[in-house]
Parts: sequence; C-alpha cells; structure tokens
Amino acid sequence: MGYLGIAAKAGTTSANIKKFIRTGECSPGIANTIGTTATNIKAFVNGKASPGIAQTLGTNTSSAQGLRDEIGRVGAIGLIIGLACGRGKDNK
Repeated sequence: MGYLGIAAKAGTTSANIKKFIRTGECSPGIANTIGTTATNIKAFVNGKASPGIAQTLGTNTSSAQGLRDEIGRVGAIGLIIGLACGRGKDNK
C-alpha cells in the first residue's frame, strides 16, 4: 500500500502522512481517526505518553510510556499510522 492508500484509510492526505513521518507532526484527520488529539500524538512521538494516548491504546499512562520507551520515535510513528489505518475508513 502506497502513501495514497495509507492516507485514504487514515483519514488524511498523502502529504500529511509524509509530513508526519518526517517531522512527527500529526494532522487532525489522523488524530480524529484514532480518537485523540494531534498534541497527544506529537507528545507520544517525542517521547511522552499522555492519558489521552493511553486511552487510545487501551491502557494506562505508565504502560503507554513503557511502550513508547521500547519502540522509540520511529516505532511510535508506525504505531500511530497502523492504528489510523486499522480504525480508519472501511474498517469501522
């Protein structure tokens, strides 16, 4: 699946997917698709799990932080994109 397919499932544009991968800045479309805020996602990518991202992941903040610490920045971006694709268009 290319950027266009990922973007369509995640509720954003291919340009926003590319920007998210490069900078860690998430579009409101992705945030809405997974049920949190772009601010929570940016913080998670940058190393800090919030209660909002923990709720999205179905866990507590401490466990979400442990996950983030283990997977690193690139893993966090991949996790968010995967969640958005899994919860996005045609998957509800």
